[in-house]
Amino acid sequence: MIAILIDSAIQVALLILIGLALAGLGLSDTAAAAAVVGGIIFLYLGYFFLFEGLWGGRTPGKRAQRIRVVRADGQPAGWTQVGIRTLLRLVDILPTAYAIGSIAILLTARSQRLGDLAAATLVVRERPAPLPMPVYVSPAGATAGVRLDTTAVSPELYSAIRSFMERRGALVAGARDQLATQFADLARRQVGGAGDWIGSNEGLLEAVVTSYRARYRPGAPDLPAPPPI
Repeated sequence: MIAILIDSAIQVALLILIGLALAGLGLSDTAAAAAVVGGIIFLYLGYFFLFEGLWGGRTPGKRAQRIRVVRADGQPAGWTQVGIRTLLRLVDILPTAYAIGSIAILLTARSQRLGDLAAATLVVRERPAPLPMPVYVSPAGATAGVRLDTTAVSPELYSAIRSFMERRGALVAGARDQLATQFADLARRQVGGAGDWIGSNEGLLEAVVTSYRARYRPGAPDLPAPPPI
């Protein structure tokens, strides 16, 4: 509701500007009336279509309220979905004050108006992503990281290893050892120098995390030199 009030206020302000511009053109009454009607339709439909299509499913009102339009499967809404839900606004607003749309929102499990049902879209609330938990890396793991080449490590593997490192302290011993072994085996296939690792599996993972972070951290200080072998 707050989002639509914000968007409506912007549309009214734009309509006033259009009206002032038309008044200065000296059009006939018929031409002026046609221009006003055309301007209202363009502002009502074009406003939502252009903003939601160009701005990732958001209008200024939606952005202010941290909500956006997405496809029902969670993917970004495309121009086709935005166009369908925009055209169906002409039905959702009937008979007045979005009555049909409001009833549809109340009756559907995922709070969708008719435009959302036809376009297979949802309006979702954006929440800030939680800050990642710090990952403890032992001094030995940090030092050993300089020996490894993590160029071939995929972002998916790094994220999985980091997730394990974050919550390893809460795992039972058997599950912790099993996961560490699995991730270490994967690391040995993608990390240069990991095949010669003689320490623990978790120590290898700590070294991988250290090496990977050092590659993507701008201006990061050099890692300490490894001790003599």
